[in-house]
Amino acid sequence: MKVKIIKGTHQIGGCITEVTSDKGTKIIIDFGEELTDEPKATVDYELEGLTHGKTKYKGVFITHSHGDHIGLISNIKKNIPIYIEEISAKIFEVSNAFCSGKPFNGTLKKFKFEEKIYIDDLVITPYRTDHSAYNSTMFLIENNGKRVLHLGDYRSTGYSGKTFYDNLKKIGSVDLLITEGTNLTSNDKIPTTEVALKEQAKQIFKKYKQIFILQASTNLDRLRSFREAALETGKKFVLDISTANILKAIDDPNYQYLNDKDVTVWIPNAYSKSTYSKRVESFYSHKDPKFYSQYIEPFDNTKLKKAQVHGEYVMLVKTSMAKDIEFNLKNYRDNAHLIYSMWTGYKDEKRPNTEKTREFLNKMQELNINEEVLHTSGHADLKTIKEVFEIINPKKAIGIHTEDNTKLAEYFSNYVIVKDGEEIEV
Repeated sequence: MKVKIIKGTHQIGGCITEVTSDKGTKIIIDFGEELTDEPKATVDYELEGLTHGKTKYKGVFITHSHGDHIGLISNIKKNIPIYIEEISAKIFEVSNAFCSGKPFNGTLKKFKFEEKIYIDDLVITPYRTDHSAYNSTMFLIENNGKRVLHLGDYRSTGYSGKTFYDNLKKIGSVDLLITEGTNLTSNDKIPTTEVALKEQAKQIFKKYKQIFILQASTNLDRLRSFREAALETGKKFVLDISTANILKAIDDPNYQYLNDKDVTVWIPNAYSKSTYSKRVESFYSHKDPKFYSQYIEPFDNTKLKKAQVHGEYVMLVKTSMAKDIEFNLKNYRDNAHLIYSMWTGYKDEKRPNTEKTREFLNKMQELNINEEVLHTSGHADLKTIKEVFEIINPKKAIGIHTEDNTKLAEYFSNYVIVKDGEEIEV
């Protein structure tokens, strides 16, 4: 086998890995958007044999539903199958509907964890890992007696940490390990666990009457932490509409919050046809005709009414909901507070595409709502990476999803420093 990191040895997000079997069968792992400070590179949209030209790839394998791993799959040629875990596929469908005006028309092939996928002489086995996206996947790729493990994004501090380690032990030793190294150059604090974050959230919830939380809808570990903290502090829990639709789609018994009496769903004014306006008309003009009936109508007029947003509550919000928050606080306000629970890079003015987040946070300041960061990383710290190496005992290892992949060479003697486009023999 041969492995080539097309992109990812010196950047976080937008990583693309190519695997080629002994007989020349080629697959790609992940095809997502850039998170770097630089303008989007041509390779984001155009990759010979994948997005255009004569087809040379037999499949694309997606590790999870974050945009920097899946966000560009609409550019993939329609005759190339895209393999994705079955629940992650549902999350992608909902996220794409809310974030894009176009339905996805590619070829999705859904898999279950630990079911082998055969592509010519390659055997790919997906295993569940622990990350800030629900049901994230690592891939064991086997060919002619050789074994490569692509870990994707991972950590051990979430609610699936034990599952992650158990699966590593099932996999055992490999010839090549492909690991992320996101946090090795990060200025963020050492990641705390989701359980510890929940306890911190409880202390904040006790101090304030209305708590607004800005977090990713795909981060169901974080949702669980805040939901349990709200339950244990007697706060009503208000879901934003996109998160509510993700819970409805995954239908996981561990996340049946929509059935709880103290949980409601907020329909933003821009979405609700019961408050029809030019703003609503403009919003739906960019959406699929089925968007309202599929994602909004099941909740519209059946759950939370604006007049009911009072008392003590925890409310998940999006950057598009500043006017909704302002409206609610005009009706009833008592000691409101904002929790920012995402990577701080999403509000860094030095990075591109952060304007909406910064505008939202500025609006919260105008409303005299103080902001507090409460977050833990979805990525591995050095301790977790060392534990992975100890369990997997790879003959070779390379790093991606990092701003400096040479850092890992300081800790592991079997680590190989590679550059983008450089092929490594397994």
